[in-house]
Amino acid sequence: MAATEEDRAMKDRILTILLSAAATVGVVKLAENPKELTVERLIVTKELIVSDTGQPWEKGFEAHQIPRGIYAKSVTEATTGGLWVRSRLIKGEIDDPFDDRFHALEKDGSLRTAPGHISWNVWLNGAWRQMAIIQGEGLEMSEVPLKEWNGGTHPGRIRFQTYRPRHNEPLTDALIGQGMMSIGGGGYGGGGLPYPSEVLQLWGGEMTKSAIPVPAAPIVLSDDGSGEHQYAIMAVGVQGRRTAMSPPTRARGLARLRWDSVPGGDSYIVVRDGKEIAGPLRIEGSQKEWTDKAGP
Repeated sequence: MAATEEDRAMKDRILTILLSAAATVGVVKLAENPKELTVERLIVTKELIVSDTGQPWEKGFEAHQIPRGIYAKSVTEATTGGLWVRSRLIKGEIDDPFDDRFHALEKDGSLRTAPGHISWNVWLNGAWRQMAIIQGEGLEMSEVPLKEWNGGTHPGRIRFQTYRPRHNEPLTDALIGQGMMSIGGGGYGGGGLPYPSEVLQLWGGEMTKSAIPVPAAPIVLSDDGSGEHQYAIMAVGVQGRRTAMSPPTRARGLARLRWDSVPGGDSYIVVRDGKEIAGPLRIEGSQKEWTDKAGP
């Protein structure tokens, strides 16, 4: 009986060792190549990398900080944090419009009336350089005193800025807000281009009105030789106003046409033998191509 109990104890110890080893191997394998992880809360104190290579940046583009997938870095006392995303950033919502907000305030908790901007940049001389900027900002305190700002009064405007050749600061091109708009050249910050005091104000220039030009005659690229036709083009403005017909072009049959776009032309109408047969057509590119597939 004693021998039997000793055998059982030995078997239990061996089984425990085997189970422990199997569990350890399973955990190690899971850690080496996890396929799916479900958690209720994930805390990342330094960096988050979503990348098929395991590296935050695309190889060869480390200096540009072009991410391989998604890279997120936390804020520290010494560095700023950020979120870098490769390819498309798509937002969606159901039964509610999506909402992007930009928040900023001073360290003491007081309001910052220029919370931030969006910029378009180009890589030059080892750094990203801004070209164009859109900034949301509050009205000046001289326009609405600080004591009047509250939950029902927080007025703002939009500032459009671009960089000019041979100048290293952005200049304001337009200010829109409070039902008014100011357009023209000017300085950066609050100077240069005045805030609008009328519905529309132009500074340093004048408004030029130009009619939509009549298109040139279309070019026949090919035809099916089924019988002679004459083709012409009309341009159409955004309000639906049409130009006169272009000079006609002769074709030996149903044709494939090409024509140049005209300034202000939102769409085009094709005329065959004096009758409108297609359009308004909206075709991408400065040169439009269209094929007549209709019967005679």
